[in-house]
Amino acid sequence: MIKSFIYLDEDKMYSLSSQIFEGITEYVLNENSTNNHESETQKGPVGSGKVLADVIISSSKATEKKFFHDYSFTLFENHLMAQGRVLDLTSSELTLDDLKATINDFSFIKVKAKSTFNDINKITELFSEFNTIGEALAHMGVFEQLNELNANIAAFKQENPGKNKKSPLESEVKRLSNFKALAQESSLYHSQKFLDDLSLLTKYGFSDQFEVTQSSGEALFTTCLTREFLREKEDLLVRKYSRKTEKEVVVFGMISQAFSENEVELAEEDEDLPNMKAAILNLVEHLTNMENSISGKQPQEVVIDPIAVYFEV
Repeated sequence: MIKSFIYLDEDKMYSLSSQIFEGITEYVLNENSTNNHESETQKGPVGSGKVLADVIISSSKATEKKFFHDYSFTLFENHLMAQGRVLDLTSSELTLDDLKATINDFSFIKVKAKSTFNDINKITELFSEFNTIGEALAHMGVFEQLNELNANIAAFKQENPGKNKKSPLESEVKRLSNFKALAQESSLYHSQKFLDDLSLLTKYGFSDQFEVTQSSGEALFTTCLTREFLREKEDLLVRKYSRKTEKEVVVFGMISQAFSENEVELAEEDEDLPNMKAAILNLVEHLTNMENSISGKQPQEVVIDPIAVYFEV
């Protein structure tokens, strides 16, 4: 099966591959070079001993560096699959209970399912521009109607020259020109403070993550991608494959979180902490509790540390 990669973490792959295969070949160099050497020698007057040599040297070298990232991954994946070290969810779905019972037996996982690209940067941008976008959408929704009404008003004034009589349509134009009110009616305009707070919580809880989420049976799989290892720009991926893909996406990586409870142990309010270190550790517990309330893992969610994401073609 040919793979069309949209993401490949070469550093992680080679780190693991080198331990499996006892060293790897990352790339080969093909080098071609040519040299031309021309020399002209001229003797001077007799006895002068003067020799004039003009040497013309031309050299060209072409070096081709061939990387084997994609093929290396195929070898790496095939080896792990052959060793039975991968929880393969590409051809069958497990019930949530079966998945919980078997997932701790594996370090690697392979999931194939339709996916959603979740770009946190795009969401925070939406929050910051939400009201402006809402007014723009409201304007576009009544644009043709406003043009028609304005044309009718102009015709009315031509038919009634020199009179101060107003067209009954002018009040409707005024109503439709209030784009903010129209946006509010469609829930496309909210308090700016509310939107700013949403943006703050999103940035704090999710930073600038780019996630791939997949559903397989009752389980939810979340894969956080490092943007620099994407083969294409995030917006281009969404344009090509849609934010909710029609084609199934294959995610191959390591299981980093699965079904375990993230228990928080907070100190009692009246408990005396012995030193600064204990106070810091207690603060970390509070921080964990707050992060769980914003971006914590869902009960049926598995988090994957990705090595590769690709389409099968």
